[in-house]
Amino acid sequence: MLCCGCTVVPDGAHVLARQAALALVKDELQRRGIRSVPARDIHICADQLLRERPKLVYEARDRALRLGLFERKPRCLLLR
Repeated sequence: MLCCGCTVVPDGAHVLARQAALALVKDELQRRGIRSVPARDIHICADQLLRERPKLVYEARDRALRLGLFERKPRCLLLR
């Protein structure tokens, strides 16, 4: 976190992290043989997973860097 509370994690990394969390939740549901789950519940579980495993966000940040999804400068308005 920076002084104003913003993070230096790009938007693209958050999208990738959320996609990874959703995939993990869906894989676990499939593994357990659970078929009919509302999308809202899957998204709630994915959000909880991201809170419990911040490593997913950092892995996604590294992937976003490799894919060139953002520039390497923070988006904090106080630093401009």
